Amino acid sequence: MSERLIVIGSGPGGYTSAVLGADLGMDVTLIEKGEIGGTCTNRGCIPSKALLSVADTVNDIGKSRRKGIKSSLEEIDMKRVQRFKQTAIKTSRKGIAKQLKDAGVTVIEGEASVGADKSVSVGGEKYSADRLIIATGSEPVTLPFLEVDEKNVLTSKGVLELEEIPDSMVIIGGGYIGMEMAEIFSSFGTEVTIVEMMDSLLPGMDSSLSELAENMMKRKRVTYYTGTSVKDVEGTAPSNVVLSNGEELTADKVLCSVGRKPIIPETELDIIDDDGKVITDDHLKTPIEGVYAVGDINGRSMLAHSAYKQAEIAVKHMNGEDVIGFSGYQVPAGVYTHPELASVGLTEEDAKGMYDDYSTAEYPISANGRGYSTGERMGFVKVIVVGDELVGLHMACPGATDIIMEGTTAMQHGISVEKMIDLIHPHPTYSEAFLDALKDI
Repeated sequence: MSERLIVIGSGPGGYTSAVLGADLGMDVTLIEKGEIGGTCTNRGCIPSKALLSVADTVNDIGKSRRKGIKSSLEEIDMKRVQRFKQTAIKTSRKGIAKQLKDAGVTVIEGEASVGADKSVSVGGEKYSADRLIIATGSEPVTLPFLEVDEKNVLTSKGVLELEEIPDSMVIIGGGYIGMEMAEIFSSFGTEVTIVEMMDSLLPGMDSSLSELAENMMKRKRVTYYTGTSVKDVEGTAPSNVVLSNGEELTADKVLCSVGRKPIIPETELDIIDDDGKVITDDHLKTPIEGVYAVGDINGRSMLAHSAYKQAEIAVKHMNGEDVIGFSGYQVPAGVYTHPELASVGLTEEDAKGMYDDYSTAEYPISANGRGYSTGERMGFVKVIVVGDELVGLHMACPGATDIIMEGTTAMQHGISVEKMIDLIHPHPTYSEAFLDALKDI
């Protein structure tokens, strides 16, 4: 008899767990209370990148004159933009549903609750299995004084559904979501202001990327405040936004993008820590035998690609395979602005605290062949090296979220700087800036 596996949630971690489990011969049931695909497909990665692609087109039209093309932007029809976005979402949903069907996964619609005996109840029906994977994802964090209605005061969910371009928007939080929304709506003509309580935009990323992000926002005519918090938001359409420095801003829309928190299903299992996350070890196993938790719910790395890998580790581990734990992997991160920003490994600030001796080099995109042939002037590739080992890579250029895998591969597999330099990079490409930065070391 096949081992039975129940998966709760159909986001990246959930559907990957279900498909892989079925491929390994398990009898898999997946439970989903909403749309197939979870946050990534329906309220995150896919719709935001669809809107960012529209913003790229708008920006290309604006820059076309300097390349000898006489063109102008006639109108942005947000209703048609939303239809374009919705097509991307539906395509993603259909693809995931087909994977589940082809793998033979049973899908049950409804909200799951987990009993003390590891049984799962849905709509009055009770299910039991040998193994359980919880992958219920995360939701936006809001501020206690905000009355979020997803019409005037928004989270990342509501802002992706706007059918009219607001004249003005205040974005609370200058992390990757805030930056990407600033990219979209400033391109559409909205007067955007970012308010970030930390001392720089993109806090937590390398300081060179934070500095470039601030310069990028200036070029896009986005006003930003750092080291400043929002104390209150009064009224709607427009709202009066009160800052900690005493200033008051007026905005048609207010977006709260101050982070995300795990969505914990109703459960009688003792697996939740004091911060509201599910406790897991490096193989994503909870303190309860046979119960695993993957993706945003464990708070280890709240990125879709981390959820994919965690799902793979969890399912293979429960199948008895000897697999590397999640902490053994280098996880790249990207911000889909223009230029794109990408990072993997240690920041320079991390390296200062960990090593007495390290080297760093930063190569400008303006000196790169692809850069000056396309007119790109903003951007760089920064490498951080200890001995002959690459320990950090930070990039700002078109395609950075793809090229970052070159450094991720080197770090994950211990490929030396000397061997990386020995590789022939195609010319002219932005990837050559990575090569040149390594040569500068």
